[in-house]
Amino acid sequence: MMNTTDYHNLLSKCVRCGACKTLCPTYLTTLNETMGARGRVAILGELSEERLTPTRKLAEKIYSCMLCGACKGICPTGINIPEMIYEGRSILKNSFGKGRILRKVLRSCMSKPDMAFSILRIMQKLFYQPVQQIGGFRYLPDITSKPFKNSVQVYKNIKRIGRVAIFAGCNVNYFYPYLGNTLSNILLSKGYEVVVFKGELCCGNPLRSMGLEKEAAMLAEKNIEHFSKVRAEAIISMCPTCTMVIKEQYPVLTGSTIPNIIDINEFILKNDILSDLEIEPRVMTYHDPCHLSHGLGIRNEPRQILRDINGIDLVEMQHADECCGFAGLFSLHFKKISKEISHKKFENIQDTSADTVVTSCPGCIMQIEATKREYNSKVRIMHIVEVIAEAMHDQNQKKIIKDYN
Repeated sequence: MMNTTDYHNLLSKCVRCGACKTLCPTYLTTLNETMGARGRVAILGELSEERLTPTRKLAEKIYSCMLCGACKGICPTGINIPEMIYEGRSILKNSFGKGRILRKVLRSCMSKPDMAFSILRIMQKLFYQPVQQIGGFRYLPDITSKPFKNSVQVYKNIKRIGRVAIFAGCNVNYFYPYLGNTLSNILLSKGYEVVVFKGELCCGNPLRSMGLEKEAAMLAEKNIEHFSKVRAEAIISMCPTCTMVIKEQYPVLTGSTIPNIIDINEFILKNDILSDLEIEPRVMTYHDPCHLSHGLGIRNEPRQILRDINGIDLVEMQHADECCGFAGLFSLHFKKISKEISHKKFENIQDTSADTVVTSCPGCIMQIEATKREYNSKVRIMHIVEVIAEAMHDQNQKKIIKDYN
C-alpha cells in the first residue's frame, strides 16, 4: 500500500474542477455526485482527514467505481484516481458488506484456480442454467472442461522466426479457451514458436479490486517469477485488463513486472502479421475496452488491423470508448447500473447497422453477449483474433470452436 502521507497529499491535490466526472460512467448514469470520480476523491479525502468514518454506505460509493480509467488522463493536477480508489478500497474493505463472502471465496480460489473452476463448473451445470432460464441471472458462458492451459506446451516451428508466450488470463483460460487456440494457430502459421505456460496465475485484478492488496501482490510476484523463466521475445495477452495490471500495477505492488508483456493488437502491427488478408464482405463496428483505450492508450491499432483486412467496412459507433458495463466484479455488485450502461452501449452498436461488433477483451464479449440476448439480436460478437483467423482462412477455426462447445 501507499504510505499515508503520500496518499493524503495526492488526495489533497484535487481542486474540485469536475473534469473527471464528465467521463465517469457511473456519474453519467446516476447523476449522483457521490457516484462520480470527483465525489469519490472528496469522500476519500474526508476519510483521510478523519472527518468521515468508514460505513457500509460510504464503502459502497468507493466500490461502485468501475475502475475504467476514463478519469485518469483528464485530471489537471495529475491525480491517478484509479490508484486512489484501490487504496481506498483496501482501507474500506471490511465495511463493504456485499464483498465479504466474495473476498473469502477469492482468497481460497486464487491459489488453486483449476480446482475452483472445476467446482464452479459443476455448480453452474446443476444450479445456474435452470435459474438463468427463469430469468434469475444474466448470461454467463459455460465454464470449459478443457482449460487452455492444461499443461506446459512448447509448440515448435520449422520456420522459427521467433518465440512468443501467451498470457491467457482467467477468462480465456476457463471461458473462452478457443481464443487461446486461435491465437496459437495464427502465430504458428506465421512461423513463431508458441509457449503455453501452465504456471500462470490470475493477474490479481479481482483481488485488488476487492481491497486485497497483499493477496494481489503475492499473485503478481508468482507470475513475475514464473514468466522470468520463459525464454520468449514477447508475452502476448488477449485481455487488456491483464496487460494493464501487469504493466502499471505490478510495479506498484511489487516494484517489478513482466517486462515483455504486450497487447495482441500492438504485437500484430509491430510484427507485420497482416498481409494480403481478405474476408467475406461484412460491416463491422469496434468497441474499445476501457483498459485498452484508457488504461494502455491503444485505440488506433485495432482499427488499423480491421482496415487492413480487405472486405471489412468499418463503421464507427457513437461513444465507442465508453464502458460496456462489465467492469469485472462491478457487474455482480451493481447490476442495475451495469445493465443501464450495457443497454446504452448496445443501442449505439445497433445504430451502426453493423452485422458484427469486434472488441479486444473477453470480459467485454461476455457483457455484450448478455445484452445481445436481452435484445434478441443477431449481431455477431468477435474478438479481434477471431477476425484475423477468419481472414487468414484458418481451416482449424471451426474445429477449435466445436471442440470447446
